[in-house]
Amino acid sequence: MRKTYFKRISALLLAGLMAASATGCSKGSKDETTVAATEQTTKAEVKQTEDQSKTAGGDAVTLRLVHYMGEQSKRDALDAMLEAFKAEYPSINVEVEVVASSSYIATYKNYIAAGEAPDIMFGKPQTMKEFVDGGYFMDISNEECMKNVLPMLKDECTVNGGVYGFPLDAQVKACFYNKKMFKEAGVEVPKTREEFFKVADTFKEKGINPFIHPYNFIHGVFHELDSFFTSMAVGTDNKTVWRDSQEGTKELSDNAVVKDAMEMFSKFASYKDPGDTAVDQTQGIQNFAAGQRPMYMNGGWLMGDVMAASPDGEFGMFPTPWSDKPEDNKLWVGIDDVFVVSSQTEHKDEVMALLSFFANEQSSKIWMETAKLMTSNVNVSTDDSDEFIKEIKSYIDNDMIVSKSQVPDYTSEYSTAFRTKLQEFVTLDDSQRDVAKLLQDIDYEIASIRQ
Repeated sequence: MRKTYFKRISALLLAGLMAASATGCSKGSKDETTVAATEQTTKAEVKQTEDQSKTAGGDAVTLRLVHYMGEQSKRDALDAMLEAFKAEYPSINVEVEVVASSSYIATYKNYIAAGEAPDIMFGKPQTMKEFVDGGYFMDISNEECMKNVLPMLKDECTVNGGVYGFPLDAQVKACFYNKKMFKEAGVEVPKTREEFFKVADTFKEKGINPFIHPYNFIHGVFHELDSFFTSMAVGTDNKTVWRDSQEGTKELSDNAVVKDAMEMFSKFASYKDPGDTAVDQTQGIQNFAAGQRPMYMNGGWLMGDVMAASPDGEFGMFPTPWSDKPEDNKLWVGIDDVFVVSSQTEHKDEVMALLSFFANEQSSKIWMETAKLMTSNVNVSTDDSDEFIKEIKSYIDNDMIVSKSQVPDYTSEYSTAFRTKLQEFVTLDDSQRDVAKLLQDIDYEIASIRQ
């Protein structure tokens, strides 16, 4: 049967909360805030199994999947996985709807309130705890799709002892760099904080701004900080720093480690130019791929689009160094693309068939090849993958990683307030940026929400 597609216009044009969990998955581009688009796979029979009795009868079932992936490479990978799924389960239709990362929590709340919750949706359970506590997400702890997931990723999907998300990939945050530009400048990959800023200064002296700064994208601003701070927090026994702030246990302005981190973050901003305040994630990716600047502190999700735009480019990565002891500077590893299941779904068997398919070797290799991200499946080989993915695997194998799950972020509106303050801060001139004032302002905003 021929493959067919259709598109429908969403009636929901929502403004709302910025998601604490929208750490990647969106390029901050104009199309992200437009109406949702849907794609549907074609229909036919389904293979019969005892544990999927609903599909065994051959009746067509439609699943609704909602995500906020902005990167084209990820969307292409998802399309390819759904095409392969269709061949094996042809009477399960999957409608794919794309929503804006900046308002997806508000979108989900609206769907749930209207009794129209998608069967499967993107989300990060620990930063969407209100949905878990409200009973809207399904515990998938014992499902087939979770059997081979990297344990630290499973931990990051765990709330109150239950697992409420299936992660597609093992994501990283780091400093990505242009190998050719490094070679031309005569610099090596820095291992320490001092070396890192020496590299930045070397480029600056040559008239090249060292960093891509997507300062028009609120989450991109946070990624710069988080590319090193999670490792710093674990290494200095400050794992609960954001949650302590949110709960009123300890203010940020009283934390010397946070002050040091923000001084480093402020120094990043000292290398910006005025145009950076207009750069969003999409433009940042284009600029990096074009070799306009040598370094980009962000998440691995951007590399699929970077490599697609510059197929002959040579790119690498290293943990953004916060310490002058090389062994302290570990690679951030955590979840990014995570599917959660609605407890309201009427098609659990079909949903689990889809997630189990996403977890298998075929889908894992499609994801690594097309999205340029490492699979969450620990049993799938990376031998035939891009060098970039092999680098990630080597950090994992050598235990030079730090799990994002150890440093929980602010949630919901707390995250929005925090990231907004960071964005306001980096746009200031060097003479106006005051770290002490920044931390006091954040403390005040967090306390206001808590009350």
